[in-house]
Amino acid sequence: MSEVRRISPQAIGQAMETLPTRRSCAAVKSVSQNASLVKKREKWGCTTTQLLTRFNPDVQRFCAANIDRCFTGDAPTLIEVRKAYSPETVDSWLDAQLTNLIVFCGVKGKDEFSASAIVNALTAVIADNFGYLKLSELMLFFQQFKAGRYGRFYGSVDPMVITEALQSFLYFRAERIAAIDKAQRQEEELKREAKRAEQERNGELLTAEEWKEISWLYNM
Repeated sequence: MSEVRRISPQAIGQAMETLPTRRSCAAVKSVSQNASLVKKREKWGCTTTQLLTRFNPDVQRFCAANIDRCFTGDAPTLIEVRKAYSPETVDSWLDAQLTNLIVFCGVKGKDEFSASAIVNALTAVIADNFGYLKLSELMLFFQQFKAGRYGRFYGSVDPMVITEALQSFLYFRAERIAAIDKAQRQEEELKREAKRAEQERNGELLTAEEWKEISWLYNM
């Protein structure tokens, strides 16, 4: 029999010290996440000001002219903005979009709306309940709201009109994304059929007779 080598407690302790701890693993994960956020910020805007400028209310017209891209593009969601920048950045962005909407609608009390706690409460509701929406999707919503697609204000600002309109927008969003997915699947199927037809023309696929001749190989 071979001799069993005994390991001293000191050697075991030294080996244990080299193992990653929960804290070190968390640090590595944090570094990885930070690197990912830095990469995303380079794409969306390295600073809060750059982000707010790139996704300012004037971009709403571009979103309305490129509806499918609003859903399939790489614009950040509100949750991603909060993680990559700060909660205050989310509030600032929503404040700019909402103020732009109220000014456009020309309702009474728009100045009081912008200066009151209503804006803060409404931005919090949108951030908490619709955080998964991309900035491009929300800008499309605001532009469609301006076009009269989701109702209107009557005399004064009513935050419930906006949140109820967002619920309606979610149905439009779901239908549009489903249509986009269906079109993509159909396109992929056509590509597969075209590739198969080309392979048949080039003699790269076996005919039914050829399959019969070699079928015995699969029954061995």
